[in-house]
Amino acid sequence: MASLATGPSRQRAHSSAASISISSGSSDGYFDSDDEIDYVRKQQQKEWEEGMEQLQVLVSAVLIPVLGKWFGRRWSGWLFDRYLRLGLGKTFFFGEALAAFIKLPVSKLS
Repeated sequence: MASLATGPSRQRAHSSAASISISSGSSDGYFDSDDEIDYVRKQQQKEWEEGMEQLQVLVSAVLIPVLGKWFGRRWSGWLFDRYLRLGLGKTFFFGEALAAFIKLPVSKLS
């Protein structure tokens, strides 16, 4: 009785085996003509372009904002430390070395 079972799994196995035998019936290899080769190449190119588009969306929607947030926080921390150390004077904008070079009055560098 087990050999007479015609459940869905047995029918699927039979239909997939039939499709394999039909597609592999060519005599010159995997493909029957150049049209099939061109079709497969176009499909592969389409899949490649879709993958690249998904990668581009991932980078622009996830990676760039995360990196921007991280760099923004580092930059603001650096600026705040500089403000606490130098104040909001000429040395804050021009730097300590340039202030010493052009002899700007530096009040908080002591």
